[in-house]
Amino acid sequence: MKKLRGFTLIELIVVIAIIGILSAILGLNMMNYIANSRIKSQNNNARVIFNGAQSIVQEYKFAERKSDDADKNIGSGTFIFYWDGHNGSAEKEGATVSNALFIQRFSNSVNKLFTGSEETVYKVYVENYIVKSVVSGRTDFDRYKGSYPKKSDVATSGNISSFGETEMQAYQ
Repeated sequence: MKKLRGFTLIELIVVIAIIGILSAILGLNMMNYIANSRIKSQNNNARVIFNGAQSIVQEYKFAERKSDDADKNIGSGTFIFYWDGHNGSAEKEGATVSNALFIQRFSNSVNKLFTGSEETVYKVYVENYIVKSVVSGRTDFDRYKGSYPKKSDVATSGNISSFGETEMQAYQ
C-alpha cells in the first residue's frame, strides 16, 4: 500500500487562516506607519516654514516701525498668510492685503528657505509681528496636516485655506 503525502484540507485551512490574520495585522501597522510618517514630515515642514516666516516678519517689523499705519504692509503686525503651492494671499484684520509686492516678497522669502514649497500648502498666523502658528499639508484637503509649534499627531479633516484666526490659534 502506498502512503499518501501532502496536507489535509483542515491543515491547509488553518495555515491560510494564520496567514490572513498576520496579513491583517501587518496591513494595519503599515497603514499607521505611513500616516504617522506623513504627519511627522508635515510637522517638520511647518517648523521650517515657521522659522523662515519669523525671520521675514522681523525684517518687516524693523523696516516698518517708523512708518505711519497707513503705509505699513501688515498694519499692526497681525495677519494670516496662505500659500496654495503656486500663489500667496494675505489677510490682515479681516481684510485682504492688496499689496501684491508684499505678498510676492513674503512668499518668495519663505519659499527660498523651504524647498518643498511647490508641493506644499501652508498657512502662517502672525500676531504683533510674531509668528504664532503654521499649518501645512501636501494639498489643501490633505488629511495629514502638520503644524508648529503645537505638532499634529493625528489625521484631521478640513481645508487649510478655510482656517481662520480661531483655528490657527489652536496650533499655538
